[in-house]
Amino acid sequence: MAKDRSAGLGPTSLLQAASAGKVARHPSVVAGLVLDRAPVGLALIDANDRLLWANTALTELACPTGGELQGRNLNELFRPFVNLLGERGSYHTLSPGEDWQQAWLAVDDSASARLGLMSCVAFDRGADASLDAGTDPLMWLVTFVDLDADADAVLDRRHADIGNVASTWIFEDRLSHAFDRADRLGQRLGVMLVELHGLSRILVDHGGEMASRVSRRAGRRLVNVLRREDSVVQIDRERWGVLLEHPVTPETMQLVADRCLEALEPPFTLPGYQPALIEPRIGIVLCPEDGEETGELLAHAEKALEEAVPGGFAFYDGSLQRLMERQQRFRHELQEALMFPDQQLYLVYQPQFDLLTRRCCGLEALVRWRHPQRGEVAPGEFVALAAEMQLVDRLDRWVLKEVMAQRRRWREAGSELGDWDISVNIHHCLLDQDGFDGRALDLYLRQLCESGAKGEAGAQEEAGGHYRHECLDWLCLEVDGAGLFEVGHRQSHLLRRIVALGVRLGVDGLGRSPVDLFGMASLPVTLGKLGPETLKTLADPSTSMRQSVAALMRCLEALEFVAVAVGVETAEQLDTVKALGLVRIQGRLVGAPLESEALVGWAASGAHPAIAI
Repeated sequence: MAKDRSAGLGPTSLLQAASAGKVARHPSVVAGLVLDRAPVGLALIDANDRLLWANTALTELACPTGGELQGRNLNELFRPFVNLLGERGSYHTLSPGEDWQQAWLAVDDSASARLGLMSCVAFDRGADASLDAGTDPLMWLVTFVDLDADADAVLDRRHADIGNVASTWIFEDRLSHAFDRADRLGQRLGVMLVELHGLSRILVDHGGEMASRVSRRAGRRLVNVLRREDSVVQIDRERWGVLLEHPVTPETMQLVADRCLEALEPPFTLPGYQPALIEPRIGIVLCPEDGEETGELLAHAEKALEEAVPGGFAFYDGSLQRLMERQQRFRHELQEALMFPDQQLYLVYQPQFDLLTRRCCGLEALVRWRHPQRGEVAPGEFVALAAEMQLVDRLDRWVLKEVMAQRRRWREAGSELGDWDISVNIHHCLLDQDGFDGRALDLYLRQLCESGAKGEAGAQEEAGGHYRHECLDWLCLEVDGAGLFEVGHRQSHLLRRIVALGVRLGVDGLGRSPVDLFGMASLPVTLGKLGPETLKTLADPSTSMRQSVAALMRCLEALEFVAVAVGVETAEQLDTVKALGLVRIQGRLVGAPLESEALVGWAASGAHPAIAI
């Protein structure tokens, strides 16, 4: 069979041949003309993402003043849509894939770019592709659909459907893939529709150019407050879609919505225009609660958006919305309480007992919240929330300050409580060098000592006595085991400076999480506390749990740790603790937490445990 001479000609030479009238009717020439004159941009790239060929449409879009695209790199020519919006260079990267994605096409000799849809599909897998379906393709066919073909039409509301269909398509496609991942991993999804309420007014007052720029800047602000793994897509000029994957809870969705609203609140200042304000509103849905299909979830997100007021957000589930409002009020109340802790917070002290001497051997300071309307709020309801709100350092700082002040008052009153050891549970974030109000924890403790010592020194000078600098050998700081092991080695120098002040360090919650014995041995820790959860497991009739706790006790003994059993509530637990050889115990069975005045009276009466031990 004779070899076709025109088969080896590239698209450019084919066009030249066609224009010369040499092979005008050959099928390959006709195909070349179709590819070159297609209304969409087409290009071939090799395995190294280098452009081998580009049709006229793509070349004219990227090189309006003339030029060639052959030899350029794919990522030099195209940029991800969200990458241009945000300042993060690796938020999304373009890579060959069959899924349509929004992308910007770089334009030569211009600071602007063209928005479009891009797709990459395998074009040629070589001669052996039929033998091995997994063979990497030799070439990829890149297709680019220009969404800015008529900029005025895109900005005109009468033609908004041009951008609407394409962008909604992308968002639904990403949501569909997210559904698959969520089903496979058993996780939730969260979707937010963000509407730039008031952008239509900007369009009328200042024109389409400013409205478009404000919309783009709004997108940039959204991207900058979201995580790298979150998806952000502009659905139309006034609305953005946000897709959030694991971890997703109503609380996290509320937090993200608040951040988005805060980011969009400041005015948009553009050169040559008056500052522009918009009133964003957000509709929120959760999967699977509000829908398990793409269309259903987006329809419910639209309904939630209709319920949201400008400057606010709304959940599709009304009961969830009310729950979030109650939780938001509770957060504000907690924030107010922490701003003025002396007005609502107070301390109680729970005694610890030595089973050998049957006497009190120390106290643990516990924080309580007396709410003006709610009454007593359990610590479990607000301590973890304070940590989530990143206010736990303020809470722990107040506790330490109040404990040291209370001990001085006991000493001044001549109470024996002024000589007892006191334990304080702190969050591991206080171990960050710059996390404690800009001061390292050891510096803060020294300053507390110095501020109290000045007052005590003045009183002793008036009485003609000799002042002695306060030592902190009575203070034990307890840190949850998981948190201590996380930051302990990174902050080992700080821990040793704290110990140099006389402070003892303890590990709280042993048995609640995996124990790093080697890590514990390398830290300046001398006390270990078994939490109530561990004691409750001892009620299990199987011997494996007790053997595990007994093994932990032997490890603590080998490390020369003082072990304390916390949460002894029943006589059976007390008997079990004794059988395990534990010496120090704490719990309501032997001593309930008491406020300062009641504790003074209890100590004066002999400081006896509530039951015989």
